[in-house]
Amino acid sequence: MYLAGIDIGTTSITVILTKPEDGSVVRMVSKANDAELQRMYVWERAQNADRIVELVAELIEECRDEWTHVHAIGISCQMHGILYVNDEGNAVGPLLTWQDGRGDLLMESGKNYASTLHEWTGYPVHSGFGLVTHFYMTKQGEIPNGAVKLCTIGDYAAMKLCGKAAPLMDCSNAASIGLFSLQKRQFDKEQVSEAGMDASFLPLLADGRQQTVGRTADGKIVCCAIGDNQASFLGAVPSFKGTLLVNVGTGSQVSVYSSDYVVCPSLETRPFVDGGYLLVGASLSGGKSYELLEQFYRDVCRAFGEIDDRRLYEVMNRLAEEARRDSAPPLRVGTQFFGTRDQPMSTGFVEGIRADNFNPRQLTAAFLHGILDELDRYAQQLPPAILGSLTRVAASGNGIRYNDTMQRLVKSRWLLPMKFGKVKEEAAFGAAIHAAVGSGLYSRYADALQSMQGKDTEEE
Repeated sequence: MYLAGIDIGTTSITVILTKPEDGSVVRMVSKANDAELQRMYVWERAQNADRIVELVAELIEECRDEWTHVHAIGISCQMHGILYVNDEGNAVGPLLTWQDGRGDLLMESGKNYASTLHEWTGYPVHSGFGLVTHFYMTKQGEIPNGAVKLCTIGDYAAMKLCGKAAPLMDCSNAASIGLFSLQKRQFDKEQVSEAGMDASFLPLLADGRQQTVGRTADGKIVCCAIGDNQASFLGAVPSFKGTLLVNVGTGSQVSVYSSDYVVCPSLETRPFVDGGYLLVGASLSGGKSYELLEQFYRDVCRAFGEIDDRRLYEVMNRLAEEARRDSAPPLRVGTQFFGTRDQPMSTGFVEGIRADNFNPRQLTAAFLHGILDELDRYAQQLPPAILGSLTRVAASGNGIRYNDTMQRLVKSRWLLPMKFGKVKEEAAFGAAIHAAVGSGLYSRYADALQSMQGKDTEEE
């Protein structure tokens, strides 16, 4: 018997097959997510939802020899974005992703859609949140013809696997699209309506008694899709309490578990799969900032001659390590090159430039420090009792997994041992763990973690 975990990311899609008794991976396959649609406007970010479903089907077909032994399927998906479906459960428009910028466009009042919805409802929402996008679509009269419900791409994939006509949404995804009461674990339909939106577009929410969407044609249980942040936490940590998850991918995040509802400045409180919460500091920086520096070096090198593009990151990592031996005062880089959730127009900076530190070594190291500086500012906002109880760092994301210098900086920053989860694709693995509990193989997430994560996490 196997469990399947499907992670639908912005740039790639992964399917993992794992054994429920020990978490060992039987098969793992991935494809690039090539569903991005051509932009008519610079602020648009959309993907073809049916193409994503096709890619999932192609990956399942690659696993056909093992697929007959799959008992249950869990799905992790990129958060915040939405698509519209008709009464037959078919997409009637594109997936408008978390990167979509409609919410930053200005209304007649001179304020943008995201800030206006926040002022009207009191809920913290940002451009890219599904109900901010829905707010824009409502005001502009752009909701597709025939649309009756909205959902996330994970909900849509689950519907298609089961042949369902209506989406069922987990609280982790529901909270990510906005106007969601964390304490009641329900959409605030009254505020949705008062903002001029039709609350009937909101999907049915899953609860503790209903964690499955249905079954596939060949009888496999399909669990409700969960957010990729929650799935990555499940797939990376050895236990919920005492762990600081540091994720450095395209963006970067710090996440900590709390069994109680807590509100912290600058942190998002997100519902977790066990009824608890994750306290999350989400930066728009991370691997994207390091990629920006790589592109800068690439442009400089090309201006002076031919280069081997494949080795740039390798050279950058070496330069950052060499900077540790420099005696010159370090540069300081603010990596808010893509803005922040609260201040989308904020910019990055480089300061402290001197004749003895203006070199590629110090600049590269300062970018890595800058990424962690932003994450540490979030971590310091945690309640003292939670911050003081941390005993380990769980690391995830390719931005840290393949950068030894970043790993050393993480350990020295928080003075805690650091571990990677046993599986590199943490979100897909976390989706499989979710399927283990959602399908009833385990009654508690703690039991599933103990068996499937076990003692095989690798300490670095």
